Amino acid sequence: MQKTEKTEIEFESFQREKLDRIGRFERNISSEKVRKLSDGIFLAIFFAFFIIPIFYIFIWSLFNWNAINFAIFNNPISGATRASDIGISLLRSLFVASVVVLADIIIGIPMAIILARYEFRGKRLLDTLVDLPLAIPTAALGFSIYLFWGAPQGIAPLLGIYQNPIQVLSGTASGGGLIEPGLWLIILAHIPFTFPYITRNLKVVIGNIDKDFEDAARSLGAQKYTVFRTITGPLMKEGLIAGAILAFTRSIGETGATLLVYGVEATAPIQVVTLTRLGQYQAAGFLSMILVSISIGMLFLVKTVSRRVGLPVQRIWYGFEKIVSKKPVRVTRDTMTMILFIGVITIPSFYVLVYLFTNFVGVEGAFYSVFYGADNKWAEIWVQLINSLSIAGIATLVNILIGIPLAFMIVRRKWGKFNMILDTAVDLPLTVPSAALGFAIFLFWGTLGPFAPTGIFTPGYMLILIVHVVFTLPFMVRVLVAVLMNMSPGFEEASSTMGASRFTTFRKITLPMLKTAILAGAIMVFMRSLGETGATVVVMGLIRTVPVGIIDYAESIEFEAAAFSSFVIILISFVLIFVLRYLSGEEREEPLIKRGLTYA
Repeated sequence: MQKTEKTEIEFESFQREKLDRIGRFERNISSEKVRKLSDGIFLAIFFAFFIIPIFYIFIWSLFNWNAINFAIFNNPISGATRASDIGISLLRSLFVASVVVLADIIIGIPMAIILARYEFRGKRLLDTLVDLPLAIPTAALGFSIYLFWGAPQGIAPLLGIYQNPIQVLSGTASGGGLIEPGLWLIILAHIPFTFPYITRNLKVVIGNIDKDFEDAARSLGAQKYTVFRTITGPLMKEGLIAGAILAFTRSIGETGATLLVYGVEATAPIQVVTLTRLGQYQAAGFLSMILVSISIGMLFLVKTVSRRVGLPVQRIWYGFEKIVSKKPVRVTRDTMTMILFIGVITIPSFYVLVYLFTNFVGVEGAFYSVFYGADNKWAEIWVQLINSLSIAGIATLVNILIGIPLAFMIVRRKWGKFNMILDTAVDLPLTVPSAALGFAIFLFWGTLGPFAPTGIFTPGYMLILIVHVVFTLPFMVRVLVAVLMNMSPGFEEASSTMGASRFTTFRKITLPMLKTAILAGAIMVFMRSLGETGATVVVMGLIRTVPVGIIDYAESIEFEAAAFSSFVIILISFVLIFVLRYLSGEEREEPLIKRGLTYA
């Protein structure tokens, strides 16, 4: 009995010593010097890996201007043909983005009103369908839209358009689809994944508008449309402009979906990919520099101009506004919105699944082609999936480790204007077109940059990983910043007054309160990395991920394998987005959806 009591006393003494050692360690690392040192280390990592490579492209272009001028503007063989091609591709990108944003606004405003102000059965399903195009990797989305609009297997047969596939392949007939690959198919491919940016922004903004203002205006005799134009519209204008700029930027930078639908009408990111593949690094670098400049300008617009632009609200056209305020007009508007949403966004986005299930069995079906074909596609797809999952997993882990301290620096440090600079800098990798970002990383870390003599980073797995870490960081930081800004400091202050060190308070109080946000950010990082195509194509070397595999199979007219690969990655993405929606919940919709999914 005495031996047992002695053992218990020794164990309790050991536990107290262990807790004392932990306490001393946590007090030591909570000192002001350690905090400043850790801030400096993480800021150095952030700028070295995330910001400097993007701006290095300007330095590289300046020091290589003679070679750029020779290759683009004064080539002895092609003259200024390359400059003309670059200018046309930029104008094409700007035109596509403008038309896409206009279409998004036309469909998105009434859809946001439906989701924010109407109550009906199936509303949650509709709300989910609005977000789902964000979950589909753009390569799979582009392939699905190509199948629906541009291939003989899509909507064309329903409209009586049939063509012999042999004639199509031999060039004696067009592609057999309703819309040929080119400018208008690019626009149809860009609408689905840019539409949620405007709709989701506006839905949250409209939901937060006090309805008392609208009720007061209607009680004074104002028509519904007049109320919307003079009260609701001005109150939601910031969300509309910010969403439109984000959609515009996303459309300009899109590569994965565009690779499958552009035909011969290349956009600027496609030109970057093509020039890089051809080894035309001077032209690719010059075009990437222009795209980075446009992205910086767009980021500036999101941060500043959107809050200063007003909407005309003074004049009232009573007769016209009375007509458009009537119920039949509203019903017609909502019906047309649903038709466009289903016909232009929903069905084309998921048509690849219809194609797969209708072509799954049989000698020429997807199952036989993937698992029993002589070229052993299943092994290829398995390797691609392992590459995609491992890169996304490592990128997620790295962004958790970097994102948490960055979010704390943005919200909790009192650094004056530097907080705003840091907050803006975090968003920069998100706004840069992925192909241009990939080339900037390739330029800085790859075979042309200052680290070329070391030979550490060559096109392949490591460069893909670096690119994925860089462009997914904002998804983690944005969610954490939103939650930290809404977190009451009372619990942390109470812990400090009771003698707990900063690190102890963080470990026992702050971190558990951030757990859901960290998980939500991790899911968004993983999902975005899983579907990335544009930057990956630039730096991949011989490595292939699933989105790149989809493009390879589609270009080889192996549609069954492309559809099967699309199904695999869409299934994973759908599971992740439903988990994300469950984590966000209704009460956390603003911080996790508005500040998180909006950037997805």
